[in-house]
Amino acid sequence: MAKVDISTLPEPPIGAHLITSRKGYNHHGLYIGRGKVIHYSGMARSIGYKELGELPNLIRYGSIVKTSLNFFCDGHGYRIKVHPHPKFTGEQAVERAKKRLFERSYYIYSNNCEHFVNWCIDDEFRSPFVTKIILGFVLIGSALHWLLAGGSVKKENTFKFIFGSFFAVSGSFATGLLTQQALQPAEGIRARERRNRRYGRIGSWVGVIFAVPLSLFGVAKRWRLFASLSPYFVPFIGGIGTYVASRTLDTKKRVKVREKRRMEEMNNPKTEPVDTSVETEESKAEKKQP
Repeated sequence: MAKVDISTLPEPPIGAHLITSRKGYNHHGLYIGRGKVIHYSGMARSIGYKELGELPNLIRYGSIVKTSLNFFCDGHGYRIKVHPHPKFTGEQAVERAKKRLFERSYYIYSNNCEHFVNWCIDDEFRSPFVTKIILGFVLIGSALHWLLAGGSVKKENTFKFIFGSFFAVSGSFATGLLTQQALQPAEGIRARERRNRRYGRIGSWVGVIFAVPLSLFGVAKRWRLFASLSPYFVPFIGGIGTYVASRTLDTKKRVKVREKRRMEEMNNPKTEPVDTSVETEESKAEKKQP
């Protein structure tokens, strides 16, 4: 693949969300001006066949660094992702990014470069890329379950029933663990986000507990599709769904608190304190009188 000369591209605005392509994924960064970008170094470089052996370390370790735009792109071009309703201006997003410089808490599932940039601009720890990974695993797992173990719905085949049950148990635990990884706490994450993620992890384990019985219920009823989808979708929905619901309720609560505080400030405006240390002309005249 031919390298892209980024000098021919227009300079991004300050605080822009930059995306540069890699083999199989995208890398994200925040443009801070003068040809500099702040981004997470984990998975920043293009990965070839020789680096596949280092993949377990690459997905786990990295730090927030400030580099040149050319280094960030690594021979690729870039595009700008538009945030329709950003919570912070470009300059404010840059200041937020600078406060987390040199942070070493990268994890591709729970605190990657996309999480970081979205937090700088929207104050939200989200990564659609991770959601797609988990959803892809869920869909592939459900399809394999339907193809390989779907015959377990026939009660007269004991071997297939046992095989299907094992597939359901292992699939539900695998989905639960993957969802747990996406909801792990990390450095730089605020207390309320940690709380929401904790609720999501709890919801994921509750989903795992209910997934296997639901799958076996589908086997008993000879509902092949239901028996194949339950072990994978129930833990996923239990974890991500609980997290999203908790975050939504938390956001509404914070909006109400801010609105209440604003109304109190309007109803009780602060008056400027009177400086009694300054003598008026009348007080000076009274002191001069005998």
